[in-house]
Amino acid sequence: MNIEYTSEHMNTHSIIQRNAQILYVLCALGALSILPAVASATTCTFDRDLEMGSVGEDVRCLQKFLNNEGYIITTTGGGAVGNETTEFKSLTKSALIKWQEENSISPATGYFGPRSRQLYLDTVGKNSTGDTSSSDTALLLRVAELKAQLASSQGTSNVKDGGRTATILSERIRDVIDEFNGADDDADGDENALDSLDDARDNLFDAILAYFDGDYADADDYLDDSENDIEDALDAVGKSSEDDEAMDRIDEVKDRIDDAEDEIDTADENGEATSRAEEYLNDAESLLDEAETAFDDEDYDEALDLADEADDLVDDALDSIGKSSQDVEDYLDEIRNDYEDALDEVDTAIDDGDDVGDAEDFLDEADELLDDAEDLIDEGEGNEAEDLIDEASDLIDDARGEL
Repeated sequence: MNIEYTSEHMNTHSIIQRNAQILYVLCALGALSILPAVASATTCTFDRDLEMGSVGEDVRCLQKFLNNEGYIITTTGGGAVGNETTEFKSLTKSALIKWQEENSISPATGYFGPRSRQLYLDTVGKNSTGDTSSSDTALLLRVAELKAQLASSQGTSNVKDGGRTATILSERIRDVIDEFNGADDDADGDENALDSLDDARDNLFDAILAYFDGDYADADDYLDDSENDIEDALDAVGKSSEDDEAMDRIDEVKDRIDDAEDEIDTADENGEATSRAEEYLNDAESLLDEAETAFDDEDYDEALDLADEADDLVDDALDSIGKSSQDVEDYLDEIRNDYEDALDEVDTAIDDGDDVGDAEDFLDEADELLDDAEDLIDEGEGNEAEDLIDEASDLIDDARGEL
């Protein structure tokens, strides 16, 4: 995923003429993009720790590495790209500290010790296998920061419609690059995500070139496009994650249904009532079929919800083993008695002068549900009847809570 120049990108001659700092940045960007052998292809050998005052070719190699990663040591003179030195001085230390800070080396003191040396080896190891996204994106960030500093010194402040300053746009670029890095870490071979990240990188590049040229509206548009590309990449990664989660959940519930079938068969052989349990399990299987259809349609949230509902029905099936229609009738009688007791409590509250309007409303709803449940029992719909009885019981509790 290296950034490459095209004929469009190379149209920067007027920019170079207008500003020496921009010339430097573009040259640095070009050198690091199309001549990776400057640093990334050569692995430094660090046989010692490096610090202020160190001198040697290992210092030069460290400077090349930092420049290549986008932690620019200096824009001119010793330490600049192509002019790295063997001396470890304050500018090298400052660039090293930035690299350490952004790579979670703590404390970031500018001392190139064992942890920094190991991180260096990890970094060049990734780059040697073709993973140059870290250095590319870091370089983009450094370029944007330099341009923001330049724009500030020139008094350039306004960007398109929103009146953003150059510094704000630079901060926005930083946020986009942070998102890019996160998406790149999560992509892990996801082809759709990687394609979107390629587009995001191209748009970041174009945004910075437009920024150089003073075309702030274009830069802002390119940055919008880059953010959208990164969002697409994250969506692709998220979709992959949701895909796995939904499939795992469906498989889990499918296993539970198989186990429940075995338990119901065993209960039936032992002479226990299983008709209601079988009804619940049939409903669970139907919901799981719907979950698989939703999964095939890539509606992973719906697939998860349906699988969860099916799982609840498996619980109901297991709880219903041994229960018969008579059990539901007995349950109805129990809640009817509870309802009558609650009516007596309401009458007592009325005698005491209490306001019982809400309680009476709850009990009226409960009475209607119990009547409906009785009809369902007569029709042989014990499962639905039990659900209504449960609701009626809750309403009776609500009524008592109002007294």
